[in-house]
Amino acid sequence: MPKPVYDQNNIVFALDIGTRTVIGLVVAVKNGTFKILAQSMVEHQSRAMLDGQIHDIPRVAEAVHRVKHELEKKLKFELKRVAIAAAGRSLKTRQCRVEQELAEDVEIDSLMVHSLELMGVQQAQRLLESELYQGEKEKFFCVGHSVLAYYLNDFSITNLIGHRGQKIAADILATFLPASVVNSLYAVLGRVNLEPLSLTLEPIAACEVVIPEELRLLNLALVDVGAGTSDIAITKDGAVQAYGMVPTAGDEITELIVQALMVDFMTAEQIKRNLAQGGKIKYKDILGIEYTTTSEEILAIIDPAVEKLAEEISHNILELNGQVAPKSVMCVGGGAQVPTLVNRIARKLGLAEQRVVLRNRSHVKILDGLKKKELAGPEGVTVVGIAAVASKRIGQNFINITVNGQVFCLFNTANMNVIKALGFLEFDPGDLLGHNGKDLRFTLNGKPHIVYGEMRQPAVIKVNGEIANLQTTVKDGDVIEVTRAVNGKDATAKVADFLPAQVSGAAQVVCILNGQPAGPDQPIADGDVLEITWPGEPESVISEKIVNQVTRESKAAQDNAININVNGQAIIMKGKQEYILVDIFNYIDIDVTKYSGMVQITRNGEPCEYTDIIQDGDHIEISI
Repeated sequence: MPKPVYDQNNIVFALDIGTRTVIGLVVAVKNGTFKILAQSMVEHQSRAMLDGQIHDIPRVAEAVHRVKHELEKKLKFELKRVAIAAAGRSLKTRQCRVEQELAEDVEIDSLMVHSLELMGVQQAQRLLESELYQGEKEKFFCVGHSVLAYYLNDFSITNLIGHRGQKIAADILATFLPASVVNSLYAVLGRVNLEPLSLTLEPIAACEVVIPEELRLLNLALVDVGAGTSDIAITKDGAVQAYGMVPTAGDEITELIVQALMVDFMTAEQIKRNLAQGGKIKYKDILGIEYTTTSEEILAIIDPAVEKLAEEISHNILELNGQVAPKSVMCVGGGAQVPTLVNRIARKLGLAEQRVVLRNRSHVKILDGLKKKELAGPEGVTVVGIAAVASKRIGQNFINITVNGQVFCLFNTANMNVIKALGFLEFDPGDLLGHNGKDLRFTLNGKPHIVYGEMRQPAVIKVNGEIANLQTTVKDGDVIEVTRAVNGKDATAKVADFLPAQVSGAAQVVCILNGQPAGPDQPIADGDVLEITWPGEPESVISEKIVNQVTRESKAAQDNAININVNGQAIIMKGKQEYILVDIFNYIDIDVTKYSGMVQITRNGEPCEYTDIIQDGDHIEISI
């Protein structure tokens, strides 16, 4: 494809993968505003999604491919990364407070604040995992978080950056979805050659553009009514305080039309969309017979479903808001356009009708020069929010990676690679390369002998199924597989191992182990003294016949010993032709898994990696 006209670094591609439709939007970001470059919407050809959950991955991928192809056709360049959002079905939230001590002379910067938030997300995840049923195997994936409040020296503060103090803290509200929900989204992207740029929750995305930060001091509710679910968010005191979900939405209304008019689902969906226009509605039933009805008649048919939806949304809002109605409710999503729905919500919450309103793209301040009428209504709002969340996270994102089947949320530092990711996860460096088995040292006929332990088998690292190393770059959504190193077996030996083959087990051979007679099967321990003789043979001949267990290779490795200094302690390393930094953990008593944060290691005063080669005379410093 031709080179893009726009700077790709300032372009965001967002997808709203809904139960009934897939909406794609490409915007150019400049000074905090969005210019729409292209957008497209297609409907699923079948009910490939139910209640916001992907059921048929290939069919959903077909719809996404059609949207992607249409956008690329308009833009004349390839789209590679995309921001997505998940519906709130099976949503779980956990709230926690995290604290961190500081040196008073250190100015708080954005990295420190983001690290604090990451600590909160990780603590919330541990809290969730501790509360799950023992038999519940489903892993949960963090899809977003909100900062409810920051604290400096135990006093609430709006922004920590630039301040100095002894302690910082934050109240974090983290949201989680089952990994199966998220993995199905990623599976769809993989089928159409797209990589995830950002993952969020649909109510988080909608809140981003409908209730921006300057409005969150107010107690407001946002309701995103889709086809399969109605997602809810509550704001108060400057932050999003709670998220919720109602497993009832537009499809329940459509299904009533299907049953009452004996039409297929797609025809019923079109009838529902025409209700807002009023007047007469024409349709054909499944037998091909044409009918004409009125909006009033259809509204009477769907009245029970609309009433139930309004009741469940209102009940959930009150439950999330402490049984108190919010000041106002803002509704988005295609399902919110059903006539009378917003009015019923207002009545059930005891609010004036003008306090429960529909919001469309004309109310989204970050859109620059909104001209296109396509997707300008409530159905086109959430996808703008998905793009907005992604644009904020570029360069300072929390990324989600999978390590050995377990999902982790990490702060995306510059040049994130495998070793940094494993460091954040407090992965034991010893598991990466293992250690050789212990050598067996003893005295044989007056001379020191060594039987070397078995050599280790280093770890195998893969990223997205491809062989990788510790320096391989890691990005959001990557899957890291680490086959831990296999430690070598400790050396073992028995008396028979050192008897010349031609006399092994012969009666005339005399074996004395630690001053006591020993048989051929007697095991040899570290530090033992073994004497092997037999009558009539000179000592020189006996020595020549005894099998020397120290091979030429082992001898060469022994001669290749190096002397290094680790934290002021002199260490002799031997047994290998070449040594790398992680080998030092075989010689020192430091368990890095007991400490939080990154382990800082320098070699001769310079930062280094676990796989760096070390040489005789090197000075290593390890700080935790």
